[in-house]
Amino acid sequence: MNRVLVLGGGQLGLMMAEAAARLGLVVDRYDPERALLLPGTSDLAVPISWEECQERYPVITVEREAFPETGFSAELAQSDRCVARGALQVIPDRFTQKTMLDKLGIPTAPWVMLDQAEDLPRAVADFGGVVVKARSGGYDGRGTWIVGEGGDLSAVPAVELAGKAIVEQKIPFRRELSIVGARSITGETLFYPLTRNWHVDGILRLSLAPANACSDLQAPAEIMLKCIMEELDYAGVMAVEFFEVDGQLMVNEIAPRVHNSGHWTHEGADWSQFDLHVHALAGVPLHALNVHGSSAMVNLIGTPFENAWLQHPGVVHWYGKSVRPGRKVGHANLAASSLDDLRQGLDAWADVLPEGYQQVLDSERALG
Repeated sequence: MNRVLVLGGGQLGLMMAEAAARLGLVVDRYDPERALLLPGTSDLAVPISWEECQERYPVITVEREAFPETGFSAELAQSDRCVARGALQVIPDRFTQKTMLDKLGIPTAPWVMLDQAEDLPRAVADFGGVVVKARSGGYDGRGTWIVGEGGDLSAVPAVELAGKAIVEQKIPFRRELSIVGARSITGETLFYPLTRNWHVDGILRLSLAPANACSDLQAPAEIMLKCIMEELDYAGVMAVEFFEVDGQLMVNEIAPRVHNSGHWTHEGADWSQFDLHVHALAGVPLHALNVHGSSAMVNLIGTPFENAWLQHPGVVHWYGKSVRPGRKVGHANLAASSLDDLRQGLDAWADVLPEGYQQVLDSERALG
């Protein structure tokens, strides 16, 4: 199997295509917004028919969760060749995602549906602090409203969200962790170590890997991710974000694709998450992963490219997107032998990291 079609025309698909090229494989990208094909890493878009797709691509994967409900991309996403088909039917809707987790017995924040506006004060009475999440479409802090215990509910558009949102109990977590792993088309699995993530205003700003003091958490994280992938009959890379609460893991979100918190693997491991995704879909054996010391990933958010970055420690990955506030336009990866050495490198990136990143490093170091 040497050809894969990825639904989506963004940077994640492009990085899959780059990984495939090193293996002598081909990953082409279908851009749903333009209804055009982007062959390999090319930006020269061409038309393609359903018949050509059927003839050319034995496997279809995705770089995002949501696609138009009708049209060519919807047909491809629902095709029996799409290895994410089951995941796309469950994961994008937080109601069906949480229902699946409850069915599997996987810990997640207590929750209720927001069927009508009156459900919100009732949930606050039961849970205390709450997080209101749109059932679909929310990401990077969008579609999310956090209300602390005794907080003001007027900022939540509960009437507009009725039937379109869930309400979760606000969890007082110790830290946010994630695991990225893969399941092959033959059912073989492989996992990266748990990663420490730091979000600001709902947007991931810094990942540190491997997360410290996770020897007791790695196996439960792998079991949960494997269980989810098997339930959805999923092939490729998937990520799960967790809250760490009293030494236990609680699932926060699931991403049925390569994930921002796995970008550190570009420089931090023998095989990046993009290599692993392509391996899993092409039938290449999933070899053991060698991780290179301590790694950090710094998200570059809403900022123009700076030539000075090329003199900073680490490697810059730039996406070639137009710059706007809150948009992920690139990331930088740093690798070092220890967290102490990593901190010195990260200080060079202080101008693009929000205040507080040093405290994150200190708290992670204290766990070591």
